[in-house]
Amino acid sequence: MERWPPVYDASDLAATIREISDRGQLNQQFFSGEPAGRLCQGDVIRLPSSIPLIHEDGQPAISDEFTYWMVIGNTCDIDRELADVTWSQIVPLTEFEAGELEDEELASLRRYRYSRRFYVPAWSPHISGRHYVADFLRPVTIHKNALHRVAEVETKLSYIAWILLHSCLVRFLARDDGRFDVHA
Repeated sequence: MERWPPVYDASDLAATIREISDRGQLNQQFFSGEPAGRLCQGDVIRLPSSIPLIHEDGQPAISDEFTYWMVIGNTCDIDRELADVTWSQIVPLTEFEAGELEDEELASLRRYRYSRRFYVPAWSPHISGRHYVADFLRPVTIHKNALHRVAEVETKLSYIAWILLHSCLVRFLARDDGRFDVHA
């Protein structure tokens, strides 16, 4: 049997990601400015918390504490009445200090070559010299009250960065399946 293909045009999506990531000033154009206004998809939030998970023994556990997260839940769901939509989704931002990543690895992250990770450049002077990666494999469901009452918005994506995020999320969620691949 053949591999199930992606449900999008993979070459068009790859071209969009490449076109955006090749922009000379993408890091300087990545964020829209002040973290004011309503909470939106793509916002970077400050919420020191651990990741809840089901461990290898099938029991609930927590793993790794993160300070920063990216909202991946849809903005319209965040805006809906709590009675209609109670939950949203966030993913942790893994932090890397300057020099912690090999040059080749950092270049691949900045070109958005990985389907499971989304590179997020530093958004303020107090974190300059650091690199962040949103880990799409570690989504966390969050109550919207926590998003509005506890989390602090650090920064908001620009329109072009939001398109890049969407392109990378689609690539991650709808990539080819591989269920019939032969594994050694």
